[in-house]
Amino acid sequence: MTEDNARHAMLVACDAAGLPGIPDARLLRLGENALFALPEAGVVVRVARSKEMAEKVAKELAVARWLAHQGFPSVHPTDDPQPVEADGRLVTFWTYVPDSAPTTSVTVLADLLRDLHALPDPDFPLPPLDPFPIMRRRLEVVSGIKRDDVQFLAEACDAAEDGFRSLIATSPQHLVHGDAHRGNILCDGSRALLIDYEAVAIGPRAWDLVPTAIAVDRLGLPPGDYADFVRSYGFDVTQWHGYPVLRTTRELGMTTWLMQNAQSGAAADEFALRMQSLRKGDLEQRWHAL
Repeated sequence: MTEDNARHAMLVACDAAGLPGIPDARLLRLGENALFALPEAGVVVRVARSKEMAEKVAKELAVARWLAHQGFPSVHPTDDPQPVEADGRLVTFWTYVPDSAPTTSVTVLADLLRDLHALPDPDFPLPPLDPFPIMRRRLEVVSGIKRDDVQFLAEACDAAEDGFRSLIATSPQHLVHGDAHRGNILCDGSRALLIDYEAVAIGPRAWDLVPTAIAVDRLGLPPGDYADFVRSYGFDVTQWHGYPVLRTTRELGMTTWLMQNAQSGAAADEFALRMQSLRKGDLEQRWHAL
């Protein structure tokens, strides 16, 4: 998926839904999904990579509606008929929230996760936490990446999977966001909202704490900020016996996600840096968020 073909799918879907599609609508994010902001219509349009993601898209909508019913601070889907199929992709529509604050502190994230984890498990089925199928799918369909890099990542996934599944099997299972980091927080005035429900699953709550812990070594998060995160949430995942397994799995996910757009430019440079550190087993090599 490129920005151009995602934009075309967005315009087709907007036309089908009777929304004013805007050719120069602002791209917010391009990853597993492309997100376009249509502020005049009060809508964010989310374009999934493939219509094969139908179950995941349906889950996102169900989770968002359930969170709204629970009164949890979250973004809501619009009332437009959805999802809409356009150009072989699935498109959904969400309430536009202009982000009104600078980068959110990790304590805000900790508070949101603490409150999320305090909710009852939903009364509808959610998939078990399992990041490996999507990582393998990325590796199967990617182009423009060196074969040696793809092979290394595939073998690294094979090596990590048994330990991950053993840990999951012996850990309590509850609602988890699945991709909990500050980039998935919006500030609506003074109210912080946890967004992006694509990876919501049933799994160990520790999974949601791992990204912030990794950020100290990988993304330059000050140790004092991480200490604040721990105090706010009430648990230090780095002291848990399962942390190394979850960290390895999460870093493979971070790298295969970046790989999808790493054919040139800054993403290619960052991908090469991450591959070098993974090959060396260097857990302190600084990465950069893109």
